[in-house]
Order: sequence, then C-alpha cells, then structure tokens
Amino acid sequence: MISAPRGSIRRDLLEYGEDAAAEWVVSCTDDELLRLGCIAGWVSLKGPSTPSGEGMMVCKALAIAAVCVREGKPRKLARARRKKLPELSAEELRRIRAEPYPTRLSFEIPRDYGITDEIREFWADPGPAG
Repeated sequence: MISAPRGSIRRDLLEYGEDAAAEWVVSCTDDELLRLGCIAGWVSLKGPSTPSGEGMMVCKALAIAAVCVREGKPRKLARARRKKLPELSAEELRRIRAEPYPTRLSFEIPRDYGITDEIREFWADPGPAG
C-alpha cells in the first residue's frame, strides 16, 4: 500500500492530465483512498516496468490507481508523461502535509484490497518480451 495525502495525489493527477479525477480525489471517501493506495502499491510493484527495467514511479502509480477507483476499471492515463506544474508554496505544502489520513483503518484491510482480476490483467508487467 502507498499512503499519500489527497492533495498530493490531486497534483499527480493534474500532471498526468486527469483533471476530473484530480477534483474527485480531494473529496473521495476514506475507503476509496485506501483502495487507491492498495492498487497503487500493486501497480508500482507488479505493473509495467520502465525500459530500463525499473518499476513505475510512485506518482504515476497513484494517478493510475485514482483513475481506476474513480471510474471502476483500469485504463491508461490521459498523458504518458507528466507536465510540470508550478512549485507549491510553503503554505500549500503545509496544508497538504496536515491532511488527515485513515491510518488506523489502513491496518484493518488486506494488502490486496480493491485489486481485481481486471486490474491484474490490464496492468500486469508483460516482461522483457512484451
């Protein structure tokens, strides 16, 4: 599971061109946020790797997971590469870092919470030949 504040995930989504999901994530439920974190963790470890063989960046995994939870099915992001957003102000950073996170609830869910066969099939790393 990857734990991240909603404001941070929102920014990741904006960088990948997923504006509707970016607005959704700031008010998603704790359950949706936890599912998103579990899916992001799985995608970052088991999903497609980079050409160098390294795993996916955490920000991309979070964006993929947010879109998946919001839409109820996996799909590729609107943009394959991030666009650079302006730097956050110190106040914006403080606000994001102060956002509540359902930590206690995260200990009560299974590691594969929200990970469906459809997600596994869509995002499975095909390996070097794929």
